[in-house]
Amino acid sequence: MKLKRYLCFFASLFILGGCESLEDTYKDYAGEGTIRYLGKCDNLSVTPGWQRLIVTWTNHVDPAIDKIKVSWTLDGVTRDSLLEKGSTECNIRNLENATYEVAVRSVDKDGNCSLPVLDSKRPYTLEHESILSFTRMFNKYFYVKNRLAIVFSEWQSDVETASLNYYSGGARKVVELDSVFVTDNKYYLVPDEIDPGTKVTIDRSGRLSGCSDLIVFNPYELARDYHVYTPEFKKVLREKYGQSEITEAFVNAQTELEIDYDIDSFEDILNFPNLRTLFLGKNRYLAEKDLSENKDASKVTDWDISAFALDVACKINNLNVKHYNDHYFPAGEFSFVEDMPNPTLPGDLSFFSSENWTYSCSNEEYGLGFEVIFNENSTSGWQPTRHSNAYTYEMVVDMQKDQFMNGVLVTQKSSVVSAYRKCIAKMIQIKVSENGETWKDATHVIENTLGNTVGESTLITFPTPLHGRYLKFVVRDQVYLGNYHTVSLGKIRVF
Repeated sequence: MKLKRYLCFFASLFILGGCESLEDTYKDYAGEGTIRYLGKCDNLSVTPGWQRLIVTWTNHVDPAIDKIKVSWTLDGVTRDSLLEKGSTECNIRNLENATYEVAVRSVDKDGNCSLPVLDSKRPYTLEHESILSFTRMFNKYFYVKNRLAIVFSEWQSDVETASLNYYSGGARKVVELDSVFVTDNKYYLVPDEIDPGTKVTIDRSGRLSGCSDLIVFNPYELARDYHVYTPEFKKVLREKYGQSEITEAFVNAQTELEIDYDIDSFEDILNFPNLRTLFLGKNRYLAEKDLSENKDASKVTDWDISAFALDVACKINNLNVKHYNDHYFPAGEFSFVEDMPNPTLPGDLSFFSSENWTYSCSNEEYGLGFEVIFNENSTSGWQPTRHSNAYTYEMVVDMQKDQFMNGVLVTQKSSVVSAYRKCIAKMIQIKVSENGETWKDATHVIENTLGNTVGESTLITFPTPLHGRYLKFVVRDQVYLGNYHTVSLGKIRVF
């Protein structure tokens, strides 16, 4: 036992004797003395400015500090600036659109540096997304002959100054813009004719959030080839005129336009320099017995800009607006609009007899009785029995012989209970085939819009006469307030 205690004692002595102090260990690497680090800076802040970074920090109280070194690195290239002791701010100027790594160090008289404090920031430049997205002061604009119509956006608090600049009669004109002017003149027609070939610009200055610099933005030019169209107007041109892309040639060639169903606004008519007549609701053939209820069936979402566009187009382009029923706005709303009565169907339509036609439906259970809609003598119409799921109905018509067809007339049921009126068929697909196997769309689009008031007729004219024996019509049940409702149709006739 005693032997064991002696062995432990000598082992402890050996271990203690084999160790040296940390100071002795690092002495070989520290030269004559121990390593001493300068006190480093603290509270580093790098704030983006206009083509610059504003760097601030708090200095250490270490009396050995002689200078402050600020460096900035981009793509492995470092630049720096040596500042006097006590400096707490540095402006790094003339920077490009990039993220810089910034370092601040304390420096003693021998050039030894402290450990750095680091941060990375990107200055504001012309290429910065915040600059590019800064308000341009307008939502849209339209050149109408030598006049300019502008739809201003709401005044933004970060705008310092703004002005509209143009030339008229060889003289430079300036319209100063401020919050009062923009609020009072959201829809603004420049009062002067603008000299051809001259630039129209909007000048702006403002401040970005977190940036102390006043930024003078490059003038924004209102280019004359600027054209933007609303989604619903694009749909009109695609369905009615076959324009999947709105070309300049098409726009310049149009002297007439027809708009019949719900639309965002009429603003797009200002893009048509040669438009002379606008028909509103011309092709909605409403049932006379329900006319009073449905006279205003077509709606416009943005009334203010629509009224502005109609006024400008009529004043400058001498546009003639033929307005049917109370679609979009009440009759008598505008002195320059010609109010028209309920349209009547053309009297020269020659309908095919369906006496020997045969039919089939993809949904045999719920499509039962659909063939009544092709019976020219029937007045009952068709609506499947109520069911819990939404179905699609593909109805195929065999006319028994090849025919040249110009179009179809689709009429809604003349009697629909109020609970189902929201579910009257809104769209229909029409396809033609010569053999009953290979089908092609009969119109410009896959689905055609239907007038969906009780008893309303929709005349769908094919772009070109089509040859075929078979027709396919596709309609779907509707969803309303989270519930399925069975679709309804009154009659389909082919001419």
